[in-house]
Amino acid sequence: MRTISIHQEMRRFKAGFTLPEALIATTVFTFLVLGVVSANLFGLRWYQIGQTKMLATDSAREVINRMSDELRNCNDAIVGNVSNGLFQAHVSGEVQKVNALIIYATTNTNSYVLYFLNSSNQNFIRYTTDLLTNLVVARNVTNATVFQSQDYKGNTLTNNQNNHVIRCLLQFYTAANPSPAADAYQLQTAVAPRSQN
Repeated sequence: MRTISIHQEMRRFKAGFTLPEALIATTVFTFLVLGVVSANLFGLRWYQIGQTKMLATDSAREVINRMSDELRNCNDAIVGNVSNGLFQAHVSGEVQKVNALIIYATTNTNSYVLYFLNSSNQNFIRYTTDLLTNLVVARNVTNATVFQSQDYKGNTLTNNQNNHVIRCLLQFYTAANPSPAADAYQLQTAVAPRSQN
């Protein structure tokens, strides 16, 4: 019977990897770590792109929802243009494609909400007589025509007829960046006021 001393047994357990085995294990581990880090960086980049777009349109979506509610429950809504800080309604015969909308919640014409596009700085603004201040709702709006008064088929009207639909379209553009995501996008809605004059 062959006997092995304790010293020989310990020498066998102390033997490690050979140099090629150690290099292969290190290389595989390095590639694994690089893959995990690259996947995390890629995911973070796409998250950042999505977050930027969502933040850019978040307040505009909230105001469009508020505007839709105000339109549904208003006493009257008139489309027109804001020029030099003054609202001017479009009259019958003019195509109802404009940059402003005034909403009267009641029959009191001194109390209203005004939405308009300031074309000089491309800001979409909400003004209320309650607060007497302009609130910038969205920035970088590129389209000059934000509101349209339409019939039920989607045809643009030339008068402020009963049962009209107010269509709002906001097109945004953000500065180009080195990402594959689109830098132009839009929000739109169409709402019919429930109570008409």
